[in-house]
Amino acid sequence: MPKKTTLRGQFLRTVLLMLACSLLVGLAVIVAVMIAFVEKVPDGEQFLMDSVSFLFGKEVLGPNGMIHVVVLAAIALCLLVVLVCVLLASRYTSRIAAALREFRQAADDLRSGELDFQILTYPERELDELAQALESVRQRLKATAAAEAAAQEERGLLMANLSHDLRTPITAIKGYVEGIQDSIAATPEKQQHYLDIVYNKTMVMEKLVRNMSDFSEYELGRMQYHFEYVDMTPFLQDLAEEYQYDVQQSGMTFQAALPKGSYTVTADRGKLKRVLDNLVSNAVKYGKPGGEIHFSAEEYEGGLVLQVTDNGKGISPQALHHVFDSFFRADAARTSSVPGSGLGLAICRSIVDSHHGKIWLTSEEGEGTRAFVYLPLQKEEGMP
Repeated sequence: MPKKTTLRGQFLRTVLLMLACSLLVGLAVIVAVMIAFVEKVPDGEQFLMDSVSFLFGKEVLGPNGMIHVVVLAAIALCLLVVLVCVLLASRYTSRIAAALREFRQAADDLRSGELDFQILTYPERELDELAQALESVRQRLKATAAAEAAAQEERGLLMANLSHDLRTPITAIKGYVEGIQDSIAATPEKQQHYLDIVYNKTMVMEKLVRNMSDFSEYELGRMQYHFEYVDMTPFLQDLAEEYQYDVQQSGMTFQAALPKGSYTVTADRGKLKRVLDNLVSNAVKYGKPGGEIHFSAEEYEGGLVLQVTDNGKGISPQALHHVFDSFFRADAARTSSVPGSGLGLAICRSIVDSHHGKIWLTSEEGEGTRAFVYLPLQKEEGMP
């Protein structure tokens, strides 16, 4: 890549070129005047020799014709010098003016949102740096525009998913309520069964709305946290009892392997429960009917690793790289059969990141999926 010049260097070179050209033109004019004088004026050669002797102080000579010749030569020389300077300066400034016009056009295109153009490079370093800065702005604006378009598409997908996922429990609730109103559920036992179904459907709706609320806070960067020192042993034991009941209600087996002792982390209890709820819920959704779900925790490298394992269908290696993307679902065919908006793991990652932890998944198709959450343990000297 050729070395870039500077505007100052270009200007100095242009000035020196002007001076050199002016001197050459001046010498050429003087020589031409002398030749013309020698040819046109009688005894012109002798007159010039006497004039040179006069200029060097060897003779005192004052011919009247000498004054006219010198004046005319000086005027012609000045005019030619001015002309050369104007031409060179015009050539130099025209390049800068052309570059500025291109910069102005680029700025107008950026202002109007037209981002599909290429900003040129320039041999002058200052102009090239400005061009590269504009090009960087263009590329950044183009990336932002693409991200906004993708976000708009994702919002449309979110609305479609929510409308579909909400329609199912609403339809079920409406049907069972009408059954109670029409005395189809004639016995107290059947009425209670209907009410239990309505309650479960409302819980599904509540979870969908909570997902939407959490995602709005996550997207706007306004998710609020209330951090405190949390002893994970009783916290996880309480969750394990809750999960065991929920999993067994789904016809699956739940096993927990939790450590004894005290393991303290700095966490938001509600947000951390939100993460584990989602992982267990996913294990129930995508686990094998009648299968097993394992919930465990163990200390590892200054932190506590939580693990939720199922023996379901698993996730393909290609999809595993995108499971934490917003609105992503590993199997598009599940959209109609499994409720959800594809936001759960994206929100989980945001929450775990805010706890200075890590979350990741491993999976084998046909074998199941393992979800891991690493939380740094609170050092004893930092505890109150």
